[in-house]
Amino acid sequence: MARVLLFGFVLVFTIAVHATTLADSRSVHLKYVNKALEKGAVCLDGSPAAYYHDKGVGDGRHNWVIYLQGGGWCSNHTDCKNRSTSGLGTSTRFNKTLAFDTPFFNNNSSSNPEFYNWNRVFVPYCDGSSFTGNKEAVDPAILSGGSAGGLAAMIHCDRFRDLLPITARVKCLAIASYFVHEAHLDGSKQFEAKFEGLISLHGSSKALPPLCTSRMNPSLCFFPQYFLPTIRTPVFIAMSSFDRVQIRYNLCLEDEVCLLHNNCTHERLKAMQDLRHYVLSKLPKACPSQRGVWITSCIAHDLPYYWKTTYGKVLSGWFIDGSYTQVIEDSEIPRNCSSEGISPI
Repeated sequence: MARVLLFGFVLVFTIAVHATTLADSRSVHLKYVNKALEKGAVCLDGSPAAYYHDKGVGDGRHNWVIYLQGGGWCSNHTDCKNRSTSGLGTSTRFNKTLAFDTPFFNNNSSSNPEFYNWNRVFVPYCDGSSFTGNKEAVDPAILSGGSAGGLAAMIHCDRFRDLLPITARVKCLAIASYFVHEAHLDGSKQFEAKFEGLISLHGSSKALPPLCTSRMNPSLCFFPQYFLPTIRTPVFIAMSSFDRVQIRYNLCLEDEVCLLHNNCTHERLKAMQDLRHYVLSKLPKACPSQRGVWITSCIAHDLPYYWKTTYGKVLSGWFIDGSYTQVIEDSEIPRNCSSEGISPI
């Protein structure tokens, strides 16, 4: 029996390694946490936490990828109450099956040669706050997530590392979650308000990296530029420098809309390019050497798009080699990659 603990309000649950898959191995049944209510492993509405597990095979049967779903945050009682009736607040709204058919997460050896036969776990997001993970007797393992889930993967990366044997190879992958803080940005600064709400409503400060919270306002320790230097476990960051949520929260919704419709004024485009420069300036540098960076210029959030080389090869090379990796698209012009026919990773 392998144990996985994930807690937001506190999510604590057990995953059986022998979980079975459907005839189509890319679609798996939803599994509820064993004795979830007794352990406090519940969503916002009190329903039991759940997960999807696609079993690894062959030489990948001991390797794990755990993906934490994103979906923003609720930072006040009204938002959390409204959220509690949605698929981001109650497991009663989760799909009964999930198709593991996205790039990096499918079992196709042609499109996903690096990770197709690993154990893959998808953890739906239903607490509106944060996750952490505990998985015993596995090697290697990747803790990953997108958006709010990617932020959680970075925040809890060292805790995840510490719960595994010291000899295990453990790394973390954060997709579309390198949100920045800049007091001088001419925008709405919604991230600051959201994160302050998480501290006051969810009591999240104790779950944040202590080396960060001991030096500054805990709400600022949701920003990777402040806490990631304190994380010792290798982390790979995949994101667009024109991330839609980054633009919406740090500038304004109108900027995101004009970007999607390709009708931004020169002034607004310049503001977004300035934000891009700031994001790039705050990315991890070559020290520590165990960081990885993959940045595109696509107008996108969550899955980054690829160009020139495949995302999977870059990620796999970093995971195996362990040295500093940086791939940044050299374009200050935002691109609508979906309309150009460029596929996500």
